[in-house]
Amino acid sequence: MPGPVDDDPTGLDDIERRLREIRDNPEKPTTLRALAQYQLERIAALRAAGRTPGTERVPSVAVERLGPFRFSTIPGTAVVGIEIEREALAPLVAVVSTEETRLLMPLFQQVREHVERGEPIRLDIREAFLDLIGHDPFHDQI
Repeated sequence: MPGPVDDDPTGLDDIERRLREIRDNPEKPTTLRALAQYQLERIAALRAAGRTPGTERVPSVAVERLGPFRFSTIPGTAVVGIEIEREALAPLVAVVSTEETRLLMPLFQQVREHVERGEPIRLDIREAFLDLIGHDPFHDQI
């Protein structure tokens, strides 16, 4: 018997689900909940912009993995979803611009080198993002 059909092979629905969990959790800080709502609105706008009248077409999403990082991009847009897996903790989820992603390339290259050598990845995500893009897109998640 064939397995279930994966109607979201890109994982964008999973990112949205996690953002909704953050937004709807009254125990999370107000700022974090507002950021999750903002990110959900950006994703919804991107999906709406990709639909053509009379269809339910959603823009294709490209997903790439690099160590603990999972990147989701919608071609033709200026945003990238970043999910960072953490042992025994909920993953970190954020949406950044493609320009910010370009600025983060030294971090991703460092991670790639560790992954290629089979070394553990030990870095301060918050500090790295602050240094490279000037803000913490995972505010109050770390």
